[in-house]
Formats: sequence, structure tokens, C-alpha cells
Amino acid sequence: MNPATPQASRKIGLPPEQFAAAFPFHFALDGDLKFIQAGDTLKRICADVQTGVALEKIFHAMRPRGEVSRQWIENNRAHFFLLEHRKTNLLLRGEFMQLPEQNLWLFLGSPWFTDSSEISALGLRFEDFAIHDPVADMLQVFQANKIALEDAKKLADKLTAQRAELRLANERLRQQEAETNKLALIAARTDNAVVLTDSSGKVVWVNAGFTRLTGYTMEEVIGKTPGSLLQGPETDHATVQYMHNQLSKGEGFKAEIVNYTKAGRKYWLASEVQPIRDEAGQIVNFMAIQSDITARKNSENLLLETSALQRAMLEGAGYAIIACDKQGIIQLFNPAAERMLGYTAAEMVGKLTPAAFHVPEEIAARAKELTAELGREVPVGFATFTAKAELGQPDQREWTYVRKDGSRFPVLLSVTTLFAERGHLIGSLGVASDLTERKRDEEKLRNTVSELERFNRVMLNREARVLELKRQINQLLAAAGRPPDFSSVTETNPSTKLE
Repeated sequence: MNPATPQASRKIGLPPEQFAAAFPFHFALDGDLKFIQAGDTLKRICADVQTGVALEKIFHAMRPRGEVSRQWIENNRAHFFLLEHRKTNLLLRGEFMQLPEQNLWLFLGSPWFTDSSEISALGLRFEDFAIHDPVADMLQVFQANKIALEDAKKLADKLTAQRAELRLANERLRQQEAETNKLALIAARTDNAVVLTDSSGKVVWVNAGFTRLTGYTMEEVIGKTPGSLLQGPETDHATVQYMHNQLSKGEGFKAEIVNYTKAGRKYWLASEVQPIRDEAGQIVNFMAIQSDITARKNSENLLLETSALQRAMLEGAGYAIIACDKQGIIQLFNPAAERMLGYTAAEMVGKLTPAAFHVPEEIAARAKELTAELGREVPVGFATFTAKAELGQPDQREWTYVRKDGSRFPVLLSVTTLFAERGHLIGSLGVASDLTERKRDEEKLRNTVSELERFNRVMLNREARVLELKRQINQLLAAAGRPPDFSSVTETNPSTKLE
């Protein structure tokens, strides 16, 4: 009877199906490191893992560093290998085992993941891993830790945000307190009058500026409406009604109105009123900031009066008055200019230059004259009219104007430049008078003088003829031995005039 084979001496081998189940990510290489076998899961994920394809075409070495070769494997057999699939970036961590009798290399490993999302991205399921593979368990632990960390981070972020909000709230409170103190200080010291009323419009507080402006103290105005104290005979009723309407609607407004001081002095007031609401949106106060604008109103009235006078002068003037900006665009075209040229102000102002009614040849000739006179190039155009005036020199000369209907007439044009307060050129002013009547009178005078000269020449010729006849008569009488009839006419005095 043969003795029983010791249990320890028996060799254990796995059928191919069980081997594939135990190592779903394995692969085997021949001596040239070409694939001859691979686990089903690996082939499903990495479709390019095919028999006869070289390892370095499919994977590259992550660890240890180096080029994939037999020498690289043999030199690092004591280490774990980390291979990356070139197409899917799948990382395989494992070891190489050499089967010398078959001249084969066997890689046993499993995927290396850092996040469970990588599993679903590759289309893997937990059942694709071997039961003994700790990767799935590690991923579950990792995922649980990740969730816990995310929850902790959310809590930390929430606490941080709450602290930040608390700091901002405290800062806003400090700023509001500082702003309130600042506003209170400004309200107390400003020259403007500040009035605070309740929701019905009765005064609850006024500043010192109000007292200085109106003469009323706080004690005198508390509980009263400002209008009952300050409005008087010349206060505009329409403005008062507008203010009442705005207050009744709970809306702010700006208004200018005539008020009266405690002493009865009339003054103009610019007032801006705004409602103040509580957290519920209800109006609790109205605040008015008021300033004395009497001086401005007086200036405006004076300006209006001056403007009216200037307008009357411009409209009543018998001269064409035309003002231009510094580019030459007409800005003023008075009624006399309209009558003189046939254009309306609407046709000229802001649209055309004086060149529209000048003769181009005259402008060109004048530019040439000024170039020679001033010793610098004067361009043909608007500068032709202003070149001398800009130098402070008088520029008055005759020009020919062309009416809208094309007819021409002579004018005497005087050009003056306009300067701002600081000496900046802002434009020019031209004043033109029609010379047609004067030219006609001059022509009549010239014709009269010419006629007189012609008549004088005729009379002188007649006188000379009479003298000549007298001389001839005296000569005939002398030849007859008789005394001359015209003793005042002699041969030696041919220029003697008739007596």
C-alpha cells in the first residue's frame, strides 16, 4: 500500500475561468512583451488590448520611471508597477511575475482610483472587481470620508460666512453710527437750513442754519408747519399746492419759493424735501434742506432784463449783426440780417458760415492781400475775415454780399473777435451796413460833378470864341484906320475876359 501523498506537497492550480475571476485585470506577455492573454474586464475597458500588440503601445510607465522593456521589468521586480493606459488614462497598480518555463511575463494588478466617480466614468461596476480586491472597500471608505469632509467643509463655510456677515453687520453699524454723528454735526454747522418734521408736516427739529436764515428759534417753530410761519403775500400759490400734493403722496420734491423771515424780509428759498421711512416702509418724518438763493434770483432777473434789452437792440438794429463761433459757424443772425440777405435765422444758425453770402473771388483776393500785409499765410475761408481782428487790429472794409435770390449789393463790414473771461477766443462778431443807397448817392454826386465840369468846359470854350471875334473886329477896324470898338481886348492880352 502506497503511503498517502502529504497534503503540503500538492500543487494548487486554478482553471482559466477561476483565474480570470480572481484577476479580472491581469494580462500575460510573451518574451517580446506582446499580449497573449488579458482579463475580460481589462479587455472590456481597454479595447486596444489585443493579442500580438506590444505592451508599450498600450501602456506607458508611471512608476517606476523608465521605458517599458524587459530590462525595465527585470530591474524593478522588487517594486510595484503603476501603468497608465494611453487612451483611457486607467491606472493599473500591480506586479510582474516571470514564468521562465513558458518564457512568459504575468502582470497581476488592479485599478488605482482616487475618486469613485472614476469608476462610473470607465463604466465599471463593483462586481467587476475580484472579491478579494480591497479597491472597492477602499473606495467606499474613501467616498464616506469624502462625503464627511464635504459636509464638514460646508459647515465650516457656513460658519465662516456667518462670521463674515456678523463682521459686516458690525462694520455697517459702526459706519451708520459714524455717518449719523457726521450728519448731525454737518446739520448743526451747515449754512443751509435743515428742517425735520413728523409725518403730518409739523416741525420736530431745526438746525442753527434755519434760525440764522429765518430768525425763528426751534422753540418758536416746534409743532407748527413751516409754511404757516414763512409764506407771505408774494409766495406762489401754485408752488405751495404742488408741495402739498407731493407731501400727501409721500413723495420727495424740489421747489423754489418766496418766503419771509420773522422780521418780514422777503427772500427766495430753494428747498429739497425727502421722506424718511421706517423698516416697515412707513413714513415717519420729512427732512427739508433749504438754501437762500435770493442773490442768484436777483442775478437771474438782472440777466433777463439785460437779455431783453440786448434782444431789443439786436432786433431793432438797422445793421446786419452776425455772430460766429471759432469754427465760423453762425450762432446769431439778427432780423436786419434776415431782411438784408433774404435768409431766415433758422436757415443759417448752427448750419452755415458767412461764406454762404460772400463772393468767393473777393475772399480769395482778400486772403492774398492779408498774406502780404501780415507776413504769414492767411488761408482762404473764415480766417480771412478774422485774421486782423484776432491780432487786435481794426478790420473794416467793403465787401459784396449775395442775397438768397442771387442779387448782389455792397456792404461795409466791421469784424470783431469775441474772447472769454480768461482770454480764450470763442468766436467773432460781424456788423454790416448796406452801402447801396450811399453808393447810389455817390454815383449821383459823381455824375453831377462830371456834368458841371463838362458845362464849365463848354462855357470856357464859348468865352474864348467871343474874345477871338472881338479881336478880329478890332483888327478889321484898325485896318480901316478906325479906333477899336473893344478897347479891353488887345493883341497883347488875349486872355482878357469880357466885361
